[in-house]
Amino acid sequence: MRAVFYETHGDAQVLQVGELDKPACGPEQVLVEVAAAGVNPIDRRLRAGELTEYIQRTFPVVPGFDVSGRIAEVGTAVTDWQVDDEIMGLAFTWSIQHGTYAEFAPVDAAAIAPKPANASFVQAAGIPLVSLTAWQSLLEFGQLGPGKTVLIQAGAGGVGSVAIPMAKLLGAKVYTTASAANADYVKALGADVVIDYQNASYEAAILNAEPEGVDMVLEALLGDGTDEAAIRITKTGGAVAYMNNEPPNMPDIADRNIRAEFIHHRADGDMLAELGALYEQGILSLPQTETLPLESAAEAHLRSESRRTRGKLVLSINDL
Repeated sequence: MRAVFYETHGDAQVLQVGELDKPACGPEQVLVEVAAAGVNPIDRRLRAGELTEYIQRTFPVVPGFDVSGRIAEVGTAVTDWQVDDEIMGLAFTWSIQHGTYAEFAPVDAAAIAPKPANASFVQAAGIPLVSLTAWQSLLEFGQLGPGKTVLIQAGAGGVGSVAIPMAKLLGAKVYTTASAANADYVKALGADVVIDYQNASYEAAILNAEPEGVDMVLEALLGDGTDEAAIRITKTGGAVAYMNNEPPNMPDIADRNIRAEFIHHRADGDMLAELGALYEQGILSLPQTETLPLESAAEAHLRSESRRTRGKLVLSINDL
């Protein structure tokens, strides 16, 4: 099968395009004929050799967790799915080898959901990881609800662009950071207050508007003191969900009873199906996507590394 893979850690140039054996389908898996694969920051972080303390690798590694396509084979223990069902899913494992940047990918049957009828395969491939991450962070961990306030960092990015409408659906007031060029985009998603991080201190802007801090911060940024700033702008008893790193070592966290965690997305087919229904009904708007061919995976990783993407980058693999 045609696939993108890497045989050693490194920059985007270690990504190769070539032929690999089609992976086997485990008893509790389905083998998906992949129509499209979403590109996420974790893909290039794993390729670069990060997060080895969490996720093992078996080379050659095919990157990718997000997937949409048709079921080509059903595992012997799977009863709820059939060949040719159109699905989306999150092929996340703690030991990576057979990812989704390929013509076929094995995925746990418990981690897939029906493709929304109003979504193309490309749109569906942009849904799973960011949607599950945002929903689990905002609702389960952050306990957002009516009257609550939240800062969603990088509102135009993959997680941010789905988290904003989700937070509004939950009834929260949404602050977000974005460049001036993306201000109208994030406002259209539902952001109440947009802070141009290039020309203003978001920390000062938040504390000026919310002197006691916000109820929650969805921290998608990494470095430059952002992890500590997130604690400073969170009110006592609030929550900070870190997308890319562990919380900082700050006495404030315990002293002010702030819940702070590095949130790992959890593959959950039932939750993904519930979110898929919200997308299908138009309650949540489908993520904005930009499509590249499979052979442009290295370019997609470089663009992800620039941290200036809008919405989701998706690789088109099979025309189903």
